[in-house]
Amino acid sequence: MSHHLRDDQYQRLVAFQEQASRLADTEALMVLAENAFQDEFGHKLFTLLKVDRAVGVMRRIYSTDLNYSPLGGTKPLADDEWSKRVGTGRHFLGRDGADMERYFVDHKTLINMGLESVLNTAVIWRNEIIGWINLLDAAEHYTVEMCDLAGLYSQCLAPAFLDE
Repeated sequence: MSHHLRDDQYQRLVAFQEQASRLADTEALMVLAENAFQDEFGHKLFTLLKVDRAVGVMRRIYSTDLNYSPLGGTKPLADDEWSKRVGTGRHFLGRDGADMERYFVDHKTLINMGLESVLNTAVIWRNEIIGWINLLDAAEHYTVEMCDLAGLYSQCLAPAFLDE
């Protein structure tokens, strides 16, 4: 399946990449990303998880909801179905509450928060997944057509994961 960028999407991506590449401050880069992902894809919750293989966890380095998803919170690098799907650097798309229930231990809380759709995309550096960008919103919000574009945006964030 092939998806083509519209001119407006391309222009926003180029502008984001230009801004992101000139930022020296990691926090400013993460805020820029939050805003860009909101404008392009929308989200009720936006988090960044850094892979820490030495400890066997993904560690949260950014969150738009510090009460539910505090900084420093961890999730184990597991051998579960979600990890198998995303461990190759592919996107993960969950469309509704049934998908949330199937893949996420905290699905009840997420669904109660109105978060029934998820788009996860990997940040890859030198052929290794160094982190994840996680977008969550209402059911059926994210589509397969969004995945590749989200992946292009995510690669501009590699410095944020390397700095932490």
